[in-house]
Amino acid sequence: MYLKRLEIKGFKSFADKAVFEFMAPTGATFGEPARNNVTAIVGPNGAGKSNVSDALRWVMGEQSLKNLRGKKNEDIIFGGSEAKGQLSAAEVTMVLDNSDGKVLSEYPEIAITRRMFRSGEGEYLINNRPARLLDVHLLLAKAQFAQHSYSIIGQGMIDRLLTVGPAERKDFLDEASGIKEFQIKQHQAELKLARTRENIEQAGRLMQEVEPRLKILSRQVKKLEKRQEVERSLREWQERYYSSAYLANKKELDRLAASLVGVESEYRRAFGELETAQTELASLAHTKSRQEVFGELQSGYEMVLKEKNDLERQRAIKEGQMQAQYNLAGKQNVGWLRNKLAELKLKKDFLTKDLAAIRGESAAALRALLQKQKQLDALAQERADTQMEVTRLEKQALDDQSEKHYRQFTGLLAVQAVLENKNKFGKVYGLISELGGAEEKYRPALEVAAGSYLSAIVVEDEETARQAIEFLRANRLGVATFLPLTKISGREAPPDDKILREAGVLGLASELVRYEAKFAEIFSFVFGQTIIVNDLATANHVGVGRARMATLDGDLVEKSGVMKGGWRQQKRAGLGFSRKFYMGPDRFAEYQLEIKMAKEKMVELETRLESERAEALKSQTKKDAADGRAALLAAETNAAEAEIAGLEQELALQEADPKEYGEIVSGLSLEKSALDKQISAKQDEIDKLAEKISKFNASEEEKKQRVFSLQEEMQKKQNTLNGILTTRNDLKIEQAKLDTRQDAIVAEARAEMNASVEALIERRPPEIEPEKMGEALAEIQKLKYQLSLIGGIDEEVVKEHADTKEKFDFLDGQITDLRAAIEDLEKMIEELDDIMKKKRAAAFKKIRKEFERYVKLLFGGGSADMKEVYGEEENNADVVEVGQVESDPTLSFPRNLSLAPNREQESSVKKVLTGIDITINPPGKKIRNINALSGGERTLASIALICAVLNFNPAPFVVLDEVEAALDETNTRRFAQIMAELSSQSQFIIITHNRVTMHAADALYGVVMGSDGVSKLLSVKMEEAEQYDTPPAPSP
Repeated sequence: MYLKRLEIKGFKSFADKAVFEFMAPTGATFGEPARNNVTAIVGPNGAGKSNVSDALRWVMGEQSLKNLRGKKNEDIIFGGSEAKGQLSAAEVTMVLDNSDGKVLSEYPEIAITRRMFRSGEGEYLINNRPARLLDVHLLLAKAQFAQHSYSIIGQGMIDRLLTVGPAERKDFLDEASGIKEFQIKQHQAELKLARTRENIEQAGRLMQEVEPRLKILSRQVKKLEKRQEVERSLREWQERYYSSAYLANKKELDRLAASLVGVESEYRRAFGELETAQTELASLAHTKSRQEVFGELQSGYEMVLKEKNDLERQRAIKEGQMQAQYNLAGKQNVGWLRNKLAELKLKKDFLTKDLAAIRGESAAALRALLQKQKQLDALAQERADTQMEVTRLEKQALDDQSEKHYRQFTGLLAVQAVLENKNKFGKVYGLISELGGAEEKYRPALEVAAGSYLSAIVVEDEETARQAIEFLRANRLGVATFLPLTKISGREAPPDDKILREAGVLGLASELVRYEAKFAEIFSFVFGQTIIVNDLATANHVGVGRARMATLDGDLVEKSGVMKGGWRQQKRAGLGFSRKFYMGPDRFAEYQLEIKMAKEKMVELETRLESERAEALKSQTKKDAADGRAALLAAETNAAEAEIAGLEQELALQEADPKEYGEIVSGLSLEKSALDKQISAKQDEIDKLAEKISKFNASEEEKKQRVFSLQEEMQKKQNTLNGILTTRNDLKIEQAKLDTRQDAIVAEARAEMNASVEALIERRPPEIEPEKMGEALAEIQKLKYQLSLIGGIDEEVVKEHADTKEKFDFLDGQITDLRAAIEDLEKMIEELDDIMKKKRAAAFKKIRKEFERYVKLLFGGGSADMKEVYGEEENNADVVEVGQVESDPTLSFPRNLSLAPNREQESSVKKVLTGIDITINPPGKKIRNINALSGGERTLASIALICAVLNFNPAPFVVLDEVEAALDETNTRRFAQIMAELSSQSQFIIITHNRVTMHAADALYGVVMGSDGVSKLLSVKMEEAEQYDTPPAPSP
């Protein structure tokens, strides 16, 4: 292996790329072995020759800027000149010929590149692949390069090789012994050992930190396990308790539901009977009034009676006329007849006047009777209406009281409290459910559309709402929702008219509710643009998501697409829209007052009815007396009229002739017969009218009795209905209590166990007997108390415990692994130390011998020796830190790494090699101190040491930078001869001014610097080399 090529660009003065091509070793000839070529690099001072050795030192991994003759990293990058600007990077590539396969046998050439950027970043490449500095060091160590000692000897270093202390000299010889690779490995092993011990200490510290926490967590985990055990037991008891309570409550609810079904059926029956009676009473009250019917019958009766009386008067006249004919015994006194006739007419006039007066009294009595009868009918109707109003008010009061109880037992205490104390605030109008009315068929849809706003309270303004809320908070009465009239406004745009025209769409919800105009914005806000449709099929046809829709069955389809519906239990007493919209607040007390007033009115009406009946009876008696007197007077009048008619007929006959007499008698007989028939017909008609009047009076009396009977019956039925309503109300209150209890069980089960009661029942836990529910509850309380004693433990403790335990076990395993690693590293270090000791001993023996030989060659005699210097090292068991790598600031020779003994080792003292001492005695001299040698002698001695090392462990190439500058020509020739001898083993690159050295070289490279401050290479012929030569320094 040899240095084949060196490429420099941007390094120090080599701004432009410079390539050094080195000659390959010459082949062996007959009688002479193969040898490497010697290359000399020459040039004037300051041209940059030494920068070539610095470049080689840098590319081989030199880290000391002092050895590179710089102070900071930027110093190795071309800094610019007057003619050329600074560069941003420096790059050096060293190409080694590896045809002998000494290292990396698969590569015939090995290119090592190092780059440095002005930003401070740098990189290494091996065959254009990124590499580490350690990789470069190991590669060079395997190739037997000594980059820190004899492979590159710079200016001034040749003298220090001899004058350094024994320890530094030992480091130099260690590198020369070929143990550099082992030292690197030992160094790495010791660093690993130090890191391992640091890791084991850190792991130990972490274990010390983790262990107390692990103990605490272990105790907490045990407590948690105990808590979980108690929680499991508590959950089992709670499952049994809540499921049993729910089922027992459900049985009671089912019983109440069955009772309610019976009560509802009884209520419907009783209410139907009451309605039937009310209908009959209303029918009786609304038939044609008695006075109208009686007036018609009486008028007809009087008219027929008058007609009959007229006929009877006419018949009496005829009979009188006929009787006169029978008395024609002769002509009577006409004067007497005329006097008698006048007397009868006067009597008739008096009778007619009396009859008219009596008939006037009868008509007045009839009118009074009819008026009283009308008043009686009105009072009876008013009494019936009042009875119906009492029934309605009592039912409404019961419903109102039922709703009040429903609020109390269904969580609306806050609403009830606000309504009962409304006078303490501003204007409180009432609940949404009370302020709106709707037809029965729309109620389910509207109630589900309104949702929770059914129980919202409408108030005048936000100040009223604030006062009510403060009242609820101060008295801890719960929470209510308030809708200030002055702040609430309608929401959302109206839906598409096409939707409202779809089949089955009934209209907007806000338009199907009846309310006062001032609440329009409130109801618009509550319902928004919700549409009421017939059913879900209609909603699907309209399109789910197009609008918010509610069906008549109580299903709800949100605009978001959410659908809610199913079977709904028949609505019990509670919040909902009534058939008529509400006109005021809770009116139970007002109902009671109205009922009381209505009942008092009924008592008053009964009194008035009795009084009016008595007056009507007086009027009837008076009328009957007048009718009797009128009948007598009418009879007398008729008799007088008949007698007058007879006398007039007789008087006419007295004055008539016989022929006229016969004709008159015959005509009178026929007229009398016709009158008899007419009178008989009128009598039949009078009898029928009298029968009708009699039947009518009987019917009216029966109606009166029926009305009284119905009123009494309605009162009884109302009392029965009230009792049923009270029973139903009690059952509903009890049902509301049970519903509240059931809801409380469900809510408590969900709150306590985060599970639904239905899910608990599905697990079929053992049921608890009702009489043992108290014991179960006591057991639950006991378990809860145990949980409170255990305290709350975060369930994350288990994870933390597992993580901590895992961490503790991991650290424990790591410590075990680290201890095993320490043993392996200590064993490896010991083995490497043994190898290096053996190699060092063999090398020292050979180098010592060669050193003495080369000293005699260079000095022409004299003597030289090398001795090992031993010291004592204390092996302290308490020392655990790794020794630091020390280096000489000028030579950068690494000292041996030392590792303090393991803690388990005992303190001991042993002898160790601490340095190498050299003694040289030139011919004829006895030198006690090596520093007493002259400069030339020190140079020769140093060269002898270098040659001894190269003879023992030849490097592939050696760079010598003006090492012979202090030698005279004779000694330089001796140096050149030895260099020619060693060239069979190593390639020499010499930077020199010495003419003898130039002549000994096989190739010359010239380095010059132009006016731009950039170093350049020149091809120099051998005969031109003398102009660059410097006369050799005189011998000492």
